This record gives sequence, structure tokens and C-alpha cells, in this order.
Amino acid sequence: MSPIRHFLLPIALFPLLGMGQAGAEKALQEQQQAPAVAEPYQGGWSIPPRITETKETEALDDAGRRSAGSQLDALRWERNVALVKNEGALPAQDRARLVDLAVELNAAAPNSFEAHMANYYTQFPAPAAFEELDLASAKDKQREELIAPQLANAARKDNKAELTARAKDMKVRGRIAPPLYKVAEDIMASVEPGAVLFAAGEMDAYPLWVEQFANGKHPDMLVVDERLLADAAYRMRIWDRTKARGTVAAETGFIANLAAATDRPVYLSLALGSKAMAPLKDKLYVTGLAMRLSNGPVENIPMLEARWDRLKKPLDAGPLSRNYLVPAAVLLTHYRTIGDEARASRLEHELRGMAERLGATSTLVKSGILQH
Repeated sequence: MSPIRHFLLPIALFPLLGMGQAGAEKALQEQQQAPAVAEPYQGGWSIPPRITETKETEALDDAGRRSAGSQLDALRWERNVALVKNEGALPAQDRARLVDLAVELNAAAPNSFEAHMANYYTQFPAPAAFEELDLASAKDKQREELIAPQLANAARKDNKAELTARAKDMKVRGRIAPPLYKVAEDIMASVEPGAVLFAAGEMDAYPLWVEQFANGKHPDMLVVDERLLADAAYRMRIWDRTKARGTVAAETGFIANLAAATDRPVYLSLALGSKAMAPLKDKLYVTGLAMRLSNGPVENIPMLEARWDRLKKPLDAGPLSRNYLVPAAVLLTHYRTIGDEARASRLEHELRGMAERLGATSTLVKSGILQH
């Protein structure tokens, strides 16, 4: 039997994808002081302890009311909980709750740094959110809450000089969880030169931008924040940057339409999850910690075989660690299909160990990847 050299992403592996609740968890390195509200990219990838509303635990103003800072922290806490529970998305009900908190903050501290940041979080990714970000920066440009939003804004504008400055700031002050840098390196090792990579956002895009613009790695790759595709101006910039042919595509179907209109290879980060990938399932080929989007067969198995043992595969990167189970499962299925028992046995042993660490054994059994 001739070896199979390409393998589409099996639908059975969709439960392993994306940025859902964490499997394995680990604290940030000791030299990184934990922020009041840890964002997902800072290691806050599980539901954080509730922020209480007692005088012993919250800052109060002279009138005994919660301070603007405490109100903003409460809003950010609610946002992070919603993101964790909904695989990086904000359902309408959760977004409405954030809007209510922002209205309260604006009433208590109008035109404050905190009020503008609350407006940013509730309006993101609309252009109006970044107007609020500029107003917040004018109030206090040194605040740590600005670092990640300003990095996203630089990417939105596709401004290389600003991206470099913001990425360096993120590297020094942003407290990105160290394992996410290993994930970023593995994503970079999984794509071709000149690739366009669609990323999910905070946990994959931010470390990638730091690696690119602060550390000078893989400068030929274009990282696209999938969240920002709601902005028509951003879609136009990406269309132009990739020299795509024809009319700029709408948000719905943008990824597939761009892939058909540009000569650059298009990839998807495994962190995007099943919702974004399901419409493209017949065109996705796992190449490591990313997937090649192609209308024709891609010889991805040789790529996987060459890369798998070289990947860093951190198991303390929260939900992104589960994504390593996907290329392992694809390779294992391939080895079983061609009857290579030796390599299948070795990889199954490794996969079982990873799944046990990540609490994913039952998912792999249900999908048929593991027998028991």
C-alpha cells in the first residue's frame, strides 16, 4: 500500500480545538507579579477567583463607594469569565452585562481613564473602541491596561513602526505567560515562508506579534487577528497587504475568499476553534500547530512527520496545550491506516501521556482516536 501523504482535519477532532477552559494549568514565573485581573494571555485562562465587593478587599473613594479602578477591575473580571466559559467569544447576554457595568462606571467617574477603558472593552472590536482607547491613553499613557489594546490597535492599523514599539512594550511589561511564547514558536514552525496566519486573538496573536516585532522572528508572516475582521477598514488593509485579487470580501467568508484571491499560503491557528473552522472543514490540512487552507490536496503528512518531534509542546499553556493533541491524532491515524505499527505504538504512548496530563483522555476515546 502506498503511503497517504495528505490528511484532512477530521471532524471528530473539533472538540480538541480552540481556547476553551483549560486542561493543565500552571502559575506564571515567579518574577512576574500577578496582576489584579489576569488576562488570558497572562495565564488567566481559567475562571478567576471572584472579585468581592467588601471594604477589606476593594479600594473605596472618600464617600465609601467603589473606586473607578475597582469598578474597571470588576468589568474586566466579568469579561474574562465570559471568555473562558464561551471559548473566547462574548455572547449577547454577557456583552449586555458588560455594557451595564460600563454605564455605571461612566456615571460614577465620567471622562475618567477607567470609563474610557470600560467603553473600549464593551465596544471592541468596532473602530469606536479604539477612539476610547486614545482618550484613555491621553489620561494616563503609562497604565498597564493599555498595553494589550494598544498592540491590537497597532495591528489593526497595520503600522509596522507602532507594532514594533507596542510589541517591545508588551515583551517588557505585558506579563505574557511564558508557555505561550513556546506555543508561538511552534505555530511559526508550522507554516510556510510568507504565510498569512489567521489567529484567534489574545493567547496566540499577542505572543506571535512579540516574537515577530520585538524579537525579529519570522518577519515574512502576516498574523491576522480574526476578531478584527468585523472592521471593514481592517479587512481592506489585509486584502491589500496580501495583494488579493478582486473586491474586498465581507466579514462572513472572508478567510475562504482571501485564500482564493491571494497567492500567499493561508493558514489557521488551531486556537480559532471549531466555529471558525467548521465551514472550511473540507479544505483544512493539519501541518503542526496550524492548518493549511487549500482547495486542493496538501501533502501535510511529511510536514507533520518532520515537525512533530521538534515542536516544544508545552503542557502548561492552558487550553492551547490541548491543540497539540490534534496533530498527534492525525499522525496516529495515518500510521494506523498504512499499518506502521511501530510508529503508531510510539505515538500512541506519547499521546496518551499528553491526554492524561491535559484531562482529555475521555474526549480522545469518544472520538475514536484512543480505544480505551
